[in-house]
Amino acid sequence: MNEKGLSQLPSPVKIFIVSYAVLIAAGLLLSLWIVLKSPVIRGGGDAADQVKMLEDAGLKEEAAAAKDAQFYTYLRLAHIHHLGHIFMVFSVVGIYAFTRGKNSTKIQIIVWTTIITLIHALAFLIYSRLLLIVFGSVYGILLAYMLIVAIIDCYRPIREATSEVE
Repeated sequence: MNEKGLSQLPSPVKIFIVSYAVLIAAGLLLSLWIVLKSPVIRGGGDAADQVKMLEDAGLKEEAAAAKDAQFYTYLRLAHIHHLGHIFMVFSVVGIYAFTRGKNSTKIQIIVWTTIITLIHALAFLIYSRLLLIVFGSVYGILLAYMLIVAIIDCYRPIREATSEVE
């Protein structure tokens, strides 16, 4: 266990960590807003409507081409989404790993964050609303937890080791 944690860092580094946490929190809130406003999440969307319209019209080849284009769009979104998450997870986990606390707890949080991030980002390939929302929510909670622990650790005083005199 790291006895001093982040509290030993100079003030500019602590300010950087707090500023970074604010930026990540703003990004997570923006993502939540996007998810809540997404026509695909609400059960619609231009691409899905177009494929259905082509299928209803009996244009099977055109519908298949539209499905391929739709899959490519989701694949591109999954790729971009995953790269963004990798950056955030790497940086937030990197800061969190240096906080005071039990290493076993930190390892569990880090491993679960990695697994949940992967499932959430890959949910775009099958565009599962349930996977996106559930794992995206858990991802946000884990990131928020790590950021809060890091901020608290920056400013929590160091306890001096007490020596018993006999």
